[in-house]
Amino acid sequence: MELLLVSMTSHGVSEYMDELAAKISSILSDAGVTLEINVWPGVFKPSLKCFDWERAQYVAQCLVDQIDKHFTVFKAGRKLLVVGIGYLDGYEYGLNFVFGEAVPSKGVAVVFSKRLKPDFYGDTPDPGKYLERLVKEVVHELGHLLGLKHCGSKT
Repeated sequence: MELLLVSMTSHGVSEYMDELAAKISSILSDAGVTLEINVWPGVFKPSLKCFDWERAQYVAQCLVDQIDKHFTVFKAGRKLLVVGIGYLDGYEYGLNFVFGEAVPSKGVAVVFSKRLKPDFYGDTPDPGKYLERLVKEVVHELGHLLGLKHCGSKT
């Protein structure tokens, strides 16, 4: 099985992609999970048809569908999971925002990193903390792509 990490913005994510891939590979290896991880060499620009101008946010499911359609030929005949990552803000209907969205049946997830940056909340910029949060969110969405669900336990 392969994992393809795709940058959806040319800043705020692209500069972290190689380090992100290395950290994810290490985490998966420690957990006994073997995935070949590749970084898409370009930037996948999300369509403005997925942008909600009133909210100034992208609709998560729309971007999942776009990525799935764009990479369909590339995915043909391969066990490939695709995670699009962008320095964007996203939401899903009924929620104010989401950090990410995964659709296991498509093997595609998106991660919105704008709210992962400490300075989004007025804190001092911290690239290390941002990368740590980015790694956690990508691994979280990857878990969903591999069939894990959220824990239902309240304890």
